[in-house]
Amino acid sequence: MKKSTVLTFALLAMAFSVRAAEQPLPPAPGIISVTGSVTEEFPPDTAILNLAVETQKPTAQEAARENAAKSEQVVAVMKGLVNGEAGDSVTTSSYTVQPAYEYDDKLRKNRLTGYRTFNQVTVKTARIGGVGEMIDRALTSGANNVTEIRFAIRDNRKQCEGLLIKAAQRARRDAETVATALGVRVDGIHHLSPTCSGEPRPMPMMRAMAAPRAMDAAEPATPVEAGALALTGQLQAEFLLSK
Repeated sequence: MKKSTVLTFALLAMAFSVRAAEQPLPPAPGIISVTGSVTEEFPPDTAILNLAVETQKPTAQEAARENAAKSEQVVAVMKGLVNGEAGDSVTTSSYTVQPAYEYDDKLRKNRLTGYRTFNQVTVKTARIGGVGEMIDRALTSGANNVTEIRFAIRDNRKQCEGLLIKAAQRARRDAETVATALGVRVDGIHHLSPTCSGEPRPMPMMRAMAAPRAMDAAEPATPVEAGALALTGQLQAEFLLSK
């Protein structure tokens, strides 16, 4: 190929590039960000009960020995009240042995008074109506603290699916409302971020009295009301806009 031909092709290419650069680029589509959120209440199907056995003795060995005996009794009683085949469980969730101190005014320093053993047993059960009975039985079998009661939904996938559908519909409606007001229309999806959450509902911590009452067939169990749990489905959405 002759040099003049190559030069002609190069000049044509440069001219085309200049003309292309002079052409205005199509405007980027607009984006609108909205959040659709729906909260509804559902009945819980699971209770989580934290029971504790706390003992204090002059030596660590004595404290641990007494605690173990009481804890084994509490666990045995709780296992007799739950249904393992239905997914209920009774487990040790924490265990500590630590020195106990008391401030001595005469010596002006802390004085070792013994050792404290703390064993927490967690009961997870679908027997929500039996929580009051479990508390009473635990206190009479060796537990001396009810540190927490929570209610939850064991598997909330079905509830979350319904909430996310409603959240998506709300986000779309809001985006279309704003778009119509601005004289544009929703023309696609740029980004979606769905979430569904709901914390287990805690109840006020209950502390056992120093001398728990004895179980009596005629005496009603400690009343415990589960109430309802709030779940929130949320969709953060970015929609594309066009004329």
